[in-house]
Amino acid sequence: MTYAVPRDLVDAFYHAYISRDAQQIGAFLDDDVEWIVAGPVDVMQVCGTWRGKAAVVDRFATQMPKIIRFKHLEIESLLVDGDSSAMFGRISCVHIASGRSICHRVSHLVRYRDGKVASLRVVNDSLDAAEQYVGHHIALTDETLAPQDDLIAL
Repeated sequence: MTYAVPRDLVDAFYHAYISRDAQQIGAFLDDDVEWIVAGPVDVMQVCGTWRGKAAVVDRFATQMPKIIRFKHLEIESLLVDGDSSAMFGRISCVHIASGRSICHRVSHLVRYRDGKVASLRVVNDSLDAAEQYVGHHIALTDETLAPQDDLIAL
């Protein structure tokens, strides 16, 4: 039988996530959780891959406070279906190194197993976020865009 995550569990997980309290978040994590935040790691050090509950708890307890000061997550849509949830919203924080306010679109794809988060995939509007992290527009030239022939092959 397939696991169906209760909506109240998903809501409780996001309450913990918004708290930014590592121990509260950790209470919702599977021991073998895979936590992936897509984006340019060189520019946005909040991006990367963490495997295991201890690594994700450490991310929130020690790594994240050195990089950003979380302000708010506005959840615009939160869908729950079967063993998964999908969230779309806007996240706001302050970049510690520069003092710049960062606010961009974000989505989460979360899979649950036996009442715990087994995997979380974060998809950021990474160009918007990266420009805010560096403090200027990132010019995209023809050399940085995929050739049209590659797009047609898709």
